[in-house]
Amino acid sequence: MRSIAVAAAILARCLADDAVNVSRVAAWALQRREERIRRWLPSQPFNRTGFRLVPVPPKLERGFLLVATKSPVERLRRNESTNDNLGAILRDVCATPYPARLVVRTPSEKARAERFRPCPKIEIVALEATDAPMERLARATSLRLFKVGALAANLPLYKDGTLYLDNDIAIRRDRADVLMGLFDEVRKRHKALGVTKSHLCIPRGHWTSEVPPGYCERNGGILFFSAANRSAALAREWLEEMRQGTSKDGRDQMPLRKVLWRHRDDEVFDLPVGIQCGPYCDPCSTDDPPLLWHTKRIDRVRWAQKMLLKSRRKGVSARSVCGFQP
Repeated sequence: MRSIAVAAAILARCLADDAVNVSRVAAWALQRREERIRRWLPSQPFNRTGFRLVPVPPKLERGFLLVATKSPVERLRRNESTNDNLGAILRDVCATPYPARLVVRTPSEKARAERFRPCPKIEIVALEATDAPMERLARATSLRLFKVGALAANLPLYKDGTLYLDNDIAIRRDRADVLMGLFDEVRKRHKALGVTKSHLCIPRGHWTSEVPPGYCERNGGILFFSAANRSAALAREWLEEMRQGTSKDGRDQMPLRKVLWRHRDDEVFDLPVGIQCGPYCDPCSTDDPPLLWHTKRIDRVRWAQKMLLKSRRKGVSARSVCGFQP
């Protein structure tokens, strides 16, 4: 009996030693895992899933900025209308994951826009303080002065990028992330503004002696404001040029061209022209698919109808044109 008790005691001690060893191995493995994670963990946050490190993309604050007054606001409807350019781009914005702000002129316009906006994430702001009364200037000049004044008053808006778009633009909804990703191209070059060249270098009546003729105009309807404070400074400078005068047709490209020329090396970056499709291009181009369709909604609808009558083209229907909603 005594030998049996001694054997049992020895067996219990061995089992206890094994348990201690197992716990030590587990503690050592845990310590090594933590050391490995600390060694390879960079400054940005990571998910910790075993020994595999999965990066968490930082959440960037980016969004759209729109400006409208007078007839675009009056044409807002709940039902789709071919003359409702503003309603069409608001629906496009609502289909993306990005926020937006719409700047209008008066509280009555704000009330109407809030009544007919397609989704609540679109913030409506009334800019009552105008730079010139409507009756003191030609209609085209006054409307564009209001647009530039609204930009200057609302920038900076989104700290990681504010994309201004004219009302007569359609957004390719399934590539909204690619569109907003263009801010990365502007920011990694340390520029404040991303622009695209106009389809006409210098339209008739837009010539100015302050800018060399070889420096073409840029599209004032698509502007990537990438650096919050520096972008706001450019907008204010553009507004000051508008106050001093513009071309006879009242457009804002000539004053913008002066500002861009002065800051061409330090603040301005030219994005690829192919990101947008103008009135005379094919939005279904497979070689360089556009992200924006820049023409009035009635022309987009007519283009889709024309394609349907001519042939059953792939990606074109009465409701959709290659990712765009005409």
